Amino acid sequence: MTNAEDAYKEQKLSRKTKKVVIISTLAVVLLGILALIGMHYTSQPNFCASCHQISPSVTSWAQGKHKDVTCLKCHADPGTIGYVKRKVGGLKEVYLHVTNQVPNKIEARLNTEACISCHTGSDFPKAKNLLLTSGDLAPKFPHAEIIKNKTSCLTCHLNVGHSQESTKQ
Repeated sequence: MTNAEDAYKEQKLSRKTKKVVIISTLAVVLLGILALIGMHYTSQPNFCASCHQISPSVTSWAQGKHKDVTCLKCHADPGTIGYVKRKVGGLKEVYLHVTNQVPNKIEARLNTEACISCHTGSDFPKAKNLLLTSGDLAPKFPHAEIIKNKTSCLTCHLNVGHSQESTKQ
């Protein structure tokens, strides 16, 4: 083979490689965008209410004090990693729903850190602030010791997001 033929083959291979890289990159970006859109859509209360097992809880939540707080704000660990972990865990719930294997009793998972992140003034500045000891936004009872001991908020506030009737199965 001559140098010209070798150069032509290398140029042709280089074009194919560039084309594969560009198409692969576009496919990854498109899949990433679709995943983000899907994660956002499936994080909405209306999506959660589409399962008849959860619908009563969503109805009671919509009538309560926390109606401006999305499901995942309470039912996922704080931060991006907590959000992604909860979304992956949600795939199991969707599978159980679709295959009609839903357990008789559904246990909601709530992380106390989610409560604290909202009730320390960072996420919702007009919410009761657990760090305050006086004023309109201070809780009626000091919570410093409770936070220090990592006592679950559900110990005293079991039905704060949902009424008792809606959480019974």
